[in-house]
Amino acid sequence: MDALTFLSGLVKAIAWPATSIVLVILLRKPIVELIPLLRKLKYKELELEFAQEVSELKAEVESIAKEKGEEAPSIESTPSNLLNLVAYSTRAAIMEAWLEVESASVSVASSFWGQSPNDTFRNMPKLGEYLLQCKVIDEKQLSVFNKLRQLRNKAAHAQDLDLSENDARSYVQLASDLARHIKGA
Repeated sequence: MDALTFLSGLVKAIAWPATSIVLVILLRKPIVELIPLLRKLKYKELELEFAQEVSELKAEVESIAKEKGEEAPSIESTPSNLLNLVAYSTRAAIMEAWLEVESASVSVASSFWGQSPNDTFRNMPKLGEYLLQCKVIDEKQLSVFNKLRQLRNKAAHAQDLDLSENDARSYVQLASDLARHIKGA
């Protein structure tokens, strides 16, 4: 084996790894700038979609409040027990916040039938639509209700869901505000 054959073999062996490394180095900054714009990233069982949806939902609720001339929901109006739970388990806080919305919804829906709250309404798949029909919530609040339910389902069924405390706090805040509205209707 002469020097040129050895050099040729060496170049063949390192061409693709070297090209990959150079591309990563050159594109590092543009890729990092694109990460916040990702709508969904899935690696094995991990999905990074929840945070984006919570922030979109929060913006939607703030715009609804602005349209109605109301104050946007604040963290101070959120029950402290739910906020304390966020520090221990984001998933548990989300589940409890949804239960608060569901409980308020079932209670109000049952009151229209003169019944005590029971599992009939809790298991009703179109509970939000029923509340809309009874004029407890409006179309935009129905959208928030359905999105909160979807996010709760993601939190409940994802195997390895790693949520930030801020995302969980935002969810808890939105759910508590909706539950308070439903109870007051």
